[in-house]
Amino acid sequence: MNKTTLVTMALMVGAASLSQAAQQDGAAAQQSTAQQSAEKFNFCRWAGDALTLFDAERDNAENPFIQEFKLKFRGQWQVSALDPAGGTDRLKGASYGRDRAWNNEWRRFRIGAEAKVLKNFTVFANFNIGGLDGRETFDATTGDWSSSDTEGVLDELFIQGKFDPVTFTIGKHKPAFIGEYRTSSSKIITIERSALVNQLTAEKTWGISFKNSDSKARFGWEAGLWLNGYHDGTWAEPAFTSADNAMLGLSVNYAINDDNRLYLDYMHSFVREGRENIGYAGPGARDVVALTWEARQGRFNMMTEAMAGFNVLGADGRNEGSENVFGLTIMPSYRITDHFEAVLRYQIACGSNGIESDKRYYATNSAYSQTSDLLHGVYMGVNYYVCPSNPHMMKIMLGAEYLNSHGTDARGEKGFTGWSFTTAFRVNF
Repeated sequence: MNKTTLVTMALMVGAASLSQAAQQDGAAAQQSTAQQSAEKFNFCRWAGDALTLFDAERDNAENPFIQEFKLKFRGQWQVSALDPAGGTDRLKGASYGRDRAWNNEWRRFRIGAEAKVLKNFTVFANFNIGGLDGRETFDATTGDWSSSDTEGVLDELFIQGKFDPVTFTIGKHKPAFIGEYRTSSSKIITIERSALVNQLTAEKTWGISFKNSDSKARFGWEAGLWLNGYHDGTWAEPAFTSADNAMLGLSVNYAINDDNRLYLDYMHSFVREGRENIGYAGPGARDVVALTWEARQGRFNMMTEAMAGFNVLGADGRNEGSENVFGLTIMPSYRITDHFEAVLRYQIACGSNGIESDKRYYATNSAYSQTSDLLHGVYMGVNYYVCPSNPHMMKIMLGAEYLNSHGTDARGEKGFTGWSFTTAFRVNF
Protein backbone atom coordinates (compact mmCIF):
# COMPACT_ATOMS: atom_id res chain seq x y z
CA MET A 1 0.00 0.00 0.00
CA ASN A 2 1.67 3.27 -1.14
CA LYS A 3 1.92 6.65 0.56
CA THR A 4 -1.03 8.05 -1.39
CA THR A 5 -3.24 5.31 -0.02
CA LEU A 6 -2.06 5.79 3.57
CA VAL A 7 -2.53 9.56 3.43
CA THR A 8 -6.00 9.16 1.95
CA MET A 9 -7.09 6.77 4.68
CA ALA A 10 -5.67 9.02 7.39
CA LEU A 11 -7.48 12.07 6.02
CA MET A 12 -10.81 10.26 5.81
CA VAL A 13 -10.59 8.82 9.32
CA GLY A 14 -9.44 12.18 10.69
CA ALA A 15 -12.29 13.99 8.99
CA ALA A 16 -14.80 11.50 10.38
CA SER A 17 -13.48 12.02 13.90
CA LEU A 18 -13.55 15.78 13.49
CA SER A 19 -17.12 15.84 12.24
CA GLN A 20 -18.32 13.66 15.11
CA ALA A 21 -16.70 15.96 17.63
CA ALA A 22 -18.16 19.00 15.90
CA GLN A 23 -21.71 17.69 16.31
CA GLN A 24 -21.64 17.07 20.07
CA ASP A 25 -23.98 19.23 22.15
CA GLY A 26 -23.16 22.32 24.34
CA ALA A 27 -20.33 22.61 26.84
CA ALA A 28 -20.21 22.83 30.57
CA ALA A 29 -20.09 26.34 32.02
CA GLN A 30 -16.62 25.86 33.46
CA GLN A 31 -15.03 25.15 30.06
CA SER A 32 -12.63 27.68 28.65
CA THR A 33 -13.63 30.05 25.85
CA ALA A 34 -11.38 28.16 23.47
CA GLN A 35 -13.09 24.84 24.26
CA GLN A 36 -16.55 26.33 23.80
CA SER A 37 -15.53 27.80 20.45
CA ALA A 38 -14.19 24.46 19.28
CA GLU A 39 -17.43 22.67 20.19
CA LYS A 40 -19.53 25.22 18.33
CA PHE A 41 -17.48 24.67 15.18
CA ASN A 42 -19.35 22.39 12.79
CA PHE A 43 -17.03 20.74 10.31
CA CYS A 44 -19.83 19.55 8.03
CA ARG A 45 -21.34 23.01 7.73
CA TRP A 46 -17.92 24.57 7.18
CA ALA A 47 -16.86 22.04 4.57
CA GLY A 48 -20.09 22.44 2.64
CA ASP A 49 -19.63 26.20 2.43
CA ALA A 50 -15.85 26.53 2.16
CA LEU A 51 -15.61 26.13 -1.62
CA THR A 52 -18.37 28.64 -2.37
CA LEU A 53 -16.14 31.60 -3.13
CA PHE A 54 -18.98 33.98 -3.91
CA ASP A 55 -22.68 33.93 -3.08
CA ALA A 56 -24.47 37.19 -3.77
CA GLU A 57 -27.17 36.54 -1.19
CA ARG A 58 -24.79 35.24 1.49
CA ASP A 59 -22.27 38.01 0.92
CA ASN A 60 -24.87 40.79 0.60
CA ALA A 61 -23.38 41.71 -2.76
CA GLU A 62 -26.13 41.69 -5.36
CA ASN A 63 -24.71 41.38 -8.86
CA PRO A 64 -26.72 41.34 -12.12
CA PHE A 65 -24.09 39.23 -13.92
CA ILE A 66 -22.96 36.57 -11.47
CA GLN A 67 -24.96 35.23 -8.54
CA GLU A 68 -22.73 32.41 -7.31
CA PHE A 69 -19.31 30.90 -7.96
CA LYS A 70 -18.05 27.73 -6.32
CA LEU A 71 -15.25 25.24 -6.76
CA LYS A 72 -16.14 21.54 -7.07
CA PHE A 73 -14.23 18.49 -5.89
CA ARG A 74 -15.06 14.79 -6.08
CA GLY A 75 -12.71 12.05 -4.95
CA GLN A 76 -13.08 8.31 -4.53
CA TRP A 77 -10.38 5.87 -3.53
CA GLN A 78 -11.19 2.17 -3.20
CA VAL A 79 -9.66 -1.24 -2.72
CA SER A 80 -11.27 -4.51 -3.82
CA ALA A 81 -10.48 -8.19 -3.29
CA LEU A 82 -11.77 -11.09 -5.37
CA ASP A 83 -12.45 -14.66 -4.30
CA PRO A 84 -13.36 -16.44 -7.57
CA ALA A 85 -14.86 -19.91 -7.72
CA GLY A 86 -11.98 -22.18 -8.68
CA GLY A 87 -9.55 -20.50 -6.29
CA THR A 88 -6.16 -19.17 -7.35
CA ASP A 89 -6.37 -21.03 -10.68
CA ARG A 90 -8.89 -18.38 -11.71
CA LEU A 91 -6.65 -15.43 -10.77
CA LYS A 92 -4.56 -13.76 -13.43
CA GLY A 93 -0.89 -14.62 -13.20
CA ALA A 94 -1.56 -17.93 -11.47
CA SER A 95 0.53 -19.84 -14.02
CA TYR A 96 3.44 -17.48 -13.26
CA GLY A 97 3.07 -17.79 -9.51
CA ARG A 98 2.24 -14.08 -9.34
CA ASP A 99 -1.50 -14.11 -8.85
CA ARG A 100 -3.16 -11.41 -6.75
CA ALA A 101 -6.73 -11.24 -5.59
CA TRP A 102 -6.85 -7.52 -4.75
CA ASN A 103 -6.54 -4.18 -6.52
CA ASN A 104 -6.74 -0.55 -5.47
CA GLU A 105 -7.16 2.70 -7.35
CA TRP A 106 -8.35 6.26 -7.48
CA ARG A 107 -11.77 5.51 -8.93
CA ARG A 108 -12.60 9.19 -9.37
CA PHE A 109 -10.70 12.42 -8.77
CA ARG A 110 -12.34 15.47 -10.31
CA ILE A 111 -11.86 19.19 -9.87
CA GLY A 112 -14.11 21.80 -11.40
CA ALA A 113 -16.11 24.99 -11.01
CA GLU A 114 -19.74 26.06 -11.21
CA ALA A 115 -21.13 29.55 -11.74
CA LYS A 116 -24.69 30.85 -11.70
CA VAL A 117 -24.91 33.81 -14.07
CA LEU A 118 -27.51 36.18 -15.50
CA LYS A 119 -30.13 34.81 -13.09
CA ASN A 120 -31.18 31.89 -15.32
CA PHE A 121 -27.95 30.20 -16.40
CA THR A 122 -25.46 27.78 -14.86
CA VAL A 123 -22.00 27.19 -16.34
CA PHE A 124 -20.30 23.99 -15.21
CA ALA A 125 -16.85 22.52 -15.94
CA ASN A 126 -15.33 19.39 -14.42
CA PHE A 127 -12.00 17.64 -15.13
CA ASN A 128 -10.70 14.17 -14.34
CA ILE A 129 -7.22 14.62 -12.91
CA GLY A 130 -4.55 12.44 -14.48
CA GLY A 131 -1.37 10.93 -13.07
CA LEU A 132 -2.88 9.36 -9.94
CA ASP A 133 -2.57 5.71 -8.98
CA GLY A 134 -4.90 3.54 -11.05
CA ARG A 135 -5.47 -0.21 -11.14
CA GLU A 136 -2.60 -2.63 -11.54
CA THR A 137 -2.78 -4.87 -14.60
CA PHE A 138 -1.15 -8.18 -15.49
CA ASP A 139 1.12 -8.50 -18.53
CA ALA A 140 1.05 -12.10 -19.81
CA THR A 141 4.12 -11.42 -21.94
CA THR A 142 6.39 -10.60 -19.00
CA GLY A 143 4.39 -12.30 -16.25
CA ASP A 144 4.47 -9.10 -14.16
CA TRP A 145 1.91 -6.80 -12.59
CA SER A 146 2.31 -3.12 -13.39
CA SER A 147 0.66 0.01 -12.00
CA SER A 148 -1.37 2.30 -14.24
CA ASP A 149 -2.14 6.00 -13.94
CA THR A 150 -5.43 7.84 -14.27
CA GLU A 151 -5.91 9.90 -17.43
CA GLY A 152 -6.57 13.61 -17.43
CA VAL A 153 -9.70 14.28 -19.48
CA LEU A 154 -12.63 16.67 -19.56
CA ASP A 155 -15.50 15.07 -17.63
CA GLU A 156 -18.27 17.64 -18.19
CA LEU A 157 -18.55 21.09 -19.77
CA PHE A 158 -22.01 22.57 -20.28
CA ILE A 159 -24.31 25.55 -20.03
CA GLN A 160 -27.72 25.04 -18.49
CA GLY A 161 -30.57 27.51 -18.78
CA LYS A 162 -33.74 27.42 -16.71
CA PHE A 163 -36.81 29.09 -18.18
CA ASP A 164 -40.00 27.78 -16.59
CA PRO A 165 -41.38 25.34 -17.48
CA VAL A 166 -38.33 24.06 -19.45
CA THR A 167 -34.65 23.65 -18.62
CA PHE A 168 -32.11 23.05 -21.39
CA THR A 169 -28.50 21.81 -21.22
CA ILE A 170 -25.95 22.06 -24.03
CA GLY A 171 -22.39 20.75 -23.99
CA LYS A 172 -20.73 17.61 -22.68
CA HIS A 173 -23.06 16.02 -20.12
CA LYS A 174 -24.53 12.66 -19.13
CA PRO A 175 -27.44 11.02 -20.99
CA ALA A 176 -29.16 10.34 -17.67
CA PHE A 177 -31.40 7.36 -18.45
CA ILE A 178 -31.99 4.16 -16.38
CA GLY A 179 -32.46 4.68 -12.65
CA GLU A 180 -29.07 3.65 -11.28
CA TYR A 181 -27.26 5.63 -13.96
CA ARG A 182 -29.54 8.65 -13.57
CA THR A 183 -28.34 8.78 -9.95
CA SER A 184 -25.10 10.78 -9.75
CA SER A 185 -21.90 8.86 -9.02
CA SER A 186 -21.62 10.91 -5.82
CA LYS A 187 -25.04 9.71 -4.61
CA ILE A 188 -25.17 6.02 -5.55
CA ILE A 189 -25.46 3.83 -2.47
CA THR A 190 -23.59 0.82 -3.90
CA ILE A 191 -19.90 0.98 -4.72
CA GLU A 192 -20.51 0.13 -8.39
CA ARG A 193 -23.68 0.09 -10.45
CA SER A 194 -25.17 -3.24 -11.58
CA ALA A 195 -23.68 -5.07 -14.57
CA LEU A 196 -26.41 -4.51 -17.16
CA VAL A 197 -26.75 -0.83 -16.25
CA ASN A 198 -23.04 -0.34 -16.91
CA GLN A 199 -23.36 -2.27 -20.17
CA LEU A 200 -26.35 -0.43 -21.63
CA THR A 201 -25.78 3.20 -20.64
CA ALA A 202 -23.89 5.80 -22.69
CA GLU A 203 -20.89 7.77 -21.51
CA LYS A 204 -20.88 11.52 -20.94
CA THR A 205 -20.64 13.10 -24.34
CA TRP A 206 -21.56 16.19 -26.36
CA GLY A 207 -25.20 17.00 -26.94
CA ILE A 208 -28.29 19.00 -26.09
CA SER A 209 -31.16 18.01 -23.82
CA PHE A 210 -34.41 19.46 -22.47
CA LYS A 211 -36.52 18.61 -19.41
CA ASN A 212 -39.26 20.06 -17.24
CA SER A 213 -37.88 22.57 -14.74
CA ASP A 214 -39.89 21.37 -11.74
CA SER A 215 -38.36 18.05 -10.65
CA LYS A 216 -41.23 17.51 -8.20
CA ALA A 217 -44.01 17.94 -10.74
CA ARG A 218 -46.59 15.16 -10.96
CA PHE A 219 -45.63 14.54 -14.61
CA GLY A 220 -42.06 14.96 -15.85
CA TRP A 221 -40.12 14.40 -19.05
CA GLU A 222 -36.68 14.65 -20.66
CA ALA A 223 -35.44 14.46 -24.25
CA GLY A 224 -32.00 14.82 -25.74
CA LEU A 225 -29.68 14.18 -28.68
CA TRP A 226 -26.01 13.37 -28.13
CA LEU A 227 -23.08 12.44 -30.36
CA ASN A 228 -21.96 8.89 -29.65
CA GLY A 229 -18.39 10.08 -30.16
CA TYR A 230 -15.19 8.09 -30.04
CA HIS A 231 -12.10 8.03 -27.83
CA ASP A 232 -9.26 9.82 -29.59
CA GLY A 233 -6.86 10.28 -26.66
CA THR A 234 -7.39 14.04 -26.37
CA TRP A 235 -8.42 15.95 -23.24
CA ALA A 236 -11.88 16.75 -24.69
CA GLU A 237 -12.91 13.22 -25.73
CA PRO A 238 -15.20 11.68 -26.89
CA ALA A 239 -14.38 13.47 -30.13
CA PHE A 240 -16.95 15.01 -32.44
CA THR A 241 -17.85 12.69 -35.27
CA SER A 242 -20.31 12.31 -38.13
CA ALA A 243 -24.02 13.09 -37.80
CA ASP A 244 -25.06 9.45 -38.21
CA ASN A 245 -23.11 8.54 -35.10
CA ALA A 246 -25.58 9.96 -32.57
CA MET A 247 -27.96 8.75 -29.87
CA LEU A 248 -31.48 9.83 -28.95
CA GLY A 249 -32.85 9.71 -25.41
CA LEU A 250 -36.47 10.07 -24.25
CA SER A 251 -37.86 9.77 -20.73
CA VAL A 252 -41.19 10.33 -18.98
CA ASN A 253 -41.93 10.03 -15.28
CA TYR A 254 -45.01 10.13 -13.11
CA ALA A 255 -45.37 10.71 -9.37
CA ILE A 256 -47.96 8.38 -7.87
CA ASN A 257 -47.58 10.44 -4.70
CA ASP A 258 -44.81 12.37 -2.96
CA ASP A 259 -42.98 9.14 -2.12
CA ASN A 260 -43.49 7.05 -5.27
CA ARG A 261 -42.36 7.84 -8.81
CA LEU A 262 -42.28 5.79 -12.03
CA TYR A 263 -39.83 6.38 -14.92
CA LEU A 264 -39.95 5.06 -18.47
CA ASP A 265 -36.70 5.57 -20.43
CA TYR A 266 -35.79 4.92 -24.05
CA MET A 267 -32.49 5.29 -25.94
CA HIS A 268 -31.72 4.69 -29.59
CA SER A 269 -28.28 4.66 -31.21
CA PHE A 270 -27.83 5.70 -34.83
CA VAL A 271 -24.31 4.26 -34.96
CA ARG A 272 -23.36 2.96 -38.40
CA GLU A 273 -22.97 -0.82 -38.76
CA GLY A 274 -19.55 -2.22 -39.56
CA ARG A 275 -17.66 0.81 -38.34
CA GLU A 276 -14.58 -0.48 -36.51
CA ASN A 277 -12.16 0.93 -33.97
CA ILE A 278 -14.07 4.09 -33.16
CA GLY A 279 -13.83 3.67 -29.37
CA TYR A 280 -17.62 3.83 -29.19
CA ALA A 281 -19.06 5.86 -26.28
CA GLY A 282 -22.80 5.51 -26.93
CA PRO A 283 -25.39 3.15 -25.41
CA GLY A 284 -24.67 -0.59 -25.36
CA ALA A 285 -27.53 -1.54 -27.70
CA ARG A 286 -29.31 0.01 -30.65
CA ASP A 287 -32.47 0.28 -28.57
CA VAL A 288 -32.60 0.42 -24.77
CA VAL A 289 -35.79 0.47 -22.68
CA ALA A 290 -36.02 0.75 -18.88
CA LEU A 291 -38.89 0.98 -16.39
CA THR A 292 -37.94 2.23 -12.92
CA TRP A 293 -39.90 2.56 -9.68
CA GLU A 294 -38.47 4.64 -6.85
CA ALA A 295 -40.22 4.70 -3.47
CA ARG A 296 -39.53 5.68 0.12
CA GLN A 297 -41.28 5.38 3.46
CA GLY A 298 -39.60 6.84 6.50
CA ARG A 299 -36.07 5.43 6.67
CA PHE A 300 -36.79 2.80 4.02
CA ASN A 301 -36.03 3.33 0.31
CA MET A 302 -36.56 1.10 -2.70
CA MET A 303 -35.44 1.19 -6.32
CA THR A 304 -36.69 -1.48 -8.72
CA GLU A 305 -36.04 -1.45 -12.44
CA ALA A 306 -36.52 -3.70 -15.42
CA MET A 307 -34.42 -3.05 -18.52
CA ALA A 308 -33.81 -4.45 -21.99
CA GLY A 309 -31.30 -3.89 -24.76
CA PHE A 310 -32.20 -4.87 -28.33
CA ASN A 311 -29.44 -5.48 -30.91
CA VAL A 312 -26.46 -5.38 -28.57
CA LEU A 313 -23.46 -3.31 -29.68
CA GLY A 314 -19.85 -4.15 -28.96
CA ALA A 315 -17.24 -1.76 -27.56
CA ASP A 316 -16.36 -0.68 -31.11
CA GLY A 317 -19.95 0.23 -31.94
CA ARG A 318 -20.59 -2.67 -34.34
CA ASN A 319 -23.67 -4.86 -34.31
CA GLU A 320 -22.71 -8.13 -32.60
CA GLY A 321 -25.24 -10.53 -34.08
CA SER A 322 -28.44 -8.77 -33.02
CA GLU A 323 -28.44 -10.38 -29.58
CA ASN A 324 -30.88 -9.03 -27.01
CA VAL A 325 -30.33 -8.69 -23.26
CA PHE A 326 -32.80 -8.35 -20.39
CA GLY A 327 -32.38 -7.56 -16.72
CA LEU A 328 -34.01 -6.78 -13.39
CA THR A 329 -32.59 -4.97 -10.37
CA ILE A 330 -34.19 -4.77 -6.91
CA MET A 331 -32.41 -2.49 -4.43
CA PRO A 332 -33.86 -1.79 -0.96
CA SER A 333 -31.99 0.29 1.61
CA TYR A 334 -32.63 1.27 5.22
CA ARG A 335 -31.19 4.20 7.18
CA ILE A 336 -30.37 2.45 10.46
CA THR A 337 -29.22 5.66 12.16
CA ASP A 338 -28.37 9.14 10.94
CA HIS A 339 -24.87 7.91 10.13
CA PHE A 340 -25.39 4.29 9.01
CA GLU A 341 -27.33 2.84 6.09
CA ALA A 342 -27.75 -0.80 5.04
CA VAL A 343 -28.10 -1.66 1.34
CA LEU A 344 -29.16 -4.86 -0.42
CA ARG A 345 -29.23 -5.33 -4.20
CA TYR A 346 -30.30 -8.29 -6.29
CA GLN A 347 -29.59 -8.27 -10.01
CA ILE A 348 -30.34 -10.73 -12.79
CA ALA A 349 -29.36 -10.31 -16.44
CA CYS A 350 -29.73 -12.70 -19.36
CA GLY A 351 -28.92 -12.80 -23.08
CA SER A 352 -27.18 -15.43 -25.21
CA ASN A 353 -23.47 -14.61 -25.00
CA GLY A 354 -24.56 -11.05 -24.34
CA ILE A 355 -24.00 -10.21 -20.65
CA GLU A 356 -20.78 -8.49 -19.65
CA SER A 357 -19.58 -8.68 -16.06
CA ASP A 358 -18.25 -5.48 -14.53
CA LYS A 359 -14.80 -5.27 -16.12
CA ARG A 360 -13.30 -3.10 -13.41
CA TYR A 361 -11.97 -5.89 -11.17
CA TYR A 362 -13.45 -9.14 -12.48
CA ALA A 363 -11.62 -8.76 -15.79
CA THR A 364 -8.53 -7.09 -14.29
CA ASN A 365 -7.75 -9.74 -11.68
CA SER A 366 -9.78 -12.78 -12.74
CA ALA A 367 -9.10 -15.24 -15.57
CA TYR A 368 -12.83 -15.75 -16.19
CA SER A 369 -14.31 -14.73 -19.55
CA GLN A 370 -16.07 -11.35 -19.46
CA THR A 371 -19.29 -12.59 -21.09
CA SER A 372 -22.03 -14.96 -20.02
CA ASP A 373 -25.57 -16.03 -20.88
CA LEU A 374 -27.09 -15.54 -17.42
CA LEU A 375 -25.90 -13.60 -14.38
CA HIS A 376 -27.26 -13.47 -10.83
CA GLY A 377 -25.79 -11.14 -8.23
CA VAL A 378 -26.43 -10.23 -4.59
CA TYR A 379 -24.78 -7.15 -3.08
CA MET A 380 -24.76 -6.43 0.67
CA GLY A 381 -23.35 -3.15 1.91
CA VAL A 382 -23.11 -0.70 4.77
CA ASN A 383 -22.50 3.02 4.28
CA TYR A 384 -21.22 5.41 6.94
CA TYR A 385 -22.19 9.04 6.37
CA VAL A 386 -19.81 11.42 8.10
CA CYS A 387 -22.21 14.36 7.74
CA PRO A 388 -25.83 13.16 8.03
CA SER A 389 -27.25 16.54 7.03
CA ASN A 390 -25.40 16.23 3.70
CA PRO A 391 -24.80 12.46 3.55
CA HIS A 392 -23.04 12.20 0.20
CA MET A 393 -20.50 14.91 0.99
CA MET A 394 -18.26 12.41 2.77
CA LYS A 395 -18.88 8.70 3.25
CA ILE A 396 -17.22 5.36 3.83
CA MET A 397 -18.68 2.36 1.99
CA LEU A 398 -18.25 -1.36 2.63
CA GLY A 399 -19.68 -3.82 0.13
CA ALA A 400 -19.65 -7.56 -0.57
CA GLU A 401 -21.15 -9.06 -3.72
CA TYR A 402 -21.61 -12.62 -4.95
CA LEU A 403 -22.04 -13.18 -8.70
CA ASN A 404 -23.00 -16.44 -10.36
CA SER A 405 -22.64 -16.61 -14.15
CA HIS A 406 -23.85 -19.37 -16.46
CA GLY A 407 -22.90 -20.56 -19.92
CA THR A 408 -20.16 -22.70 -21.42
CA ASP A 409 -17.42 -22.08 -23.93
CA ALA A 410 -14.07 -23.69 -24.81
CA ARG A 411 -12.64 -22.68 -21.44
CA GLY A 412 -15.54 -23.81 -19.31
CA GLU A 413 -17.85 -21.45 -17.49
CA LYS A 414 -18.32 -17.96 -18.90
CA GLY A 415 -18.50 -14.78 -16.92
CA PHE A 416 -17.33 -14.28 -13.33
CA THR A 417 -18.50 -16.50 -10.49
CA GLY A 418 -17.42 -15.76 -6.94
CA TRP A 419 -17.16 -13.04 -4.30
CA SER A 420 -15.84 -9.50 -4.37
CA PHE A 421 -15.17 -7.36 -1.28
CA THR A 422 -14.70 -3.60 -1.67
CA THR A 423 -14.08 -0.61 0.58
CA ALA A 424 -14.44 2.92 -0.78
CA PHE A 425 -13.84 6.41 0.63
CA ARG A 426 -15.79 9.15 -1.13
CA VAL A 427 -15.90 12.92 -0.84
CA ASN A 428 -18.00 15.33 -2.88
CA PHE A 429 -17.97 19.09 -2.31
